[in-house]
Amino acid sequence: MGRPVVHLPRRRNPPLADSIANLKEFFRRGDTNGDGRLNWAELEHVFQRLGVPASGWRTILAIHNADENGDWCISEHELDALLKYCIEHGYIVVMGEQKNHEP
Repeated sequence: MGRPVVHLPRRRNPPLADSIANLKEFFRRGDTNGDGRLNWAELEHVFQRLGVPASGWRTILAIHNADENGDWCISEHELDALLKYCIEHGYIVVMGEQKNHEP
């Protein structure tokens, strides 16, 4: 049984990123405790730094949709799924990238 798809409405002017690679590195730098994963608080802080509204709710939804092993953290191998979810749901717009480009 799959997880239900839940998301918040798109923002009119979402934050902009110049490339997926730079966005991925920005998320990686959010790992403040150095354990190689983004926990809930770290991911919420990354969203806040990006200017994503309702960052608490969006953090929960993003983790719910990208966390493959159910530990409520985003590890390196789950980062692509997280970025894909954020881009598809309008949390962030990547300039100069194809809309259907896989992170």
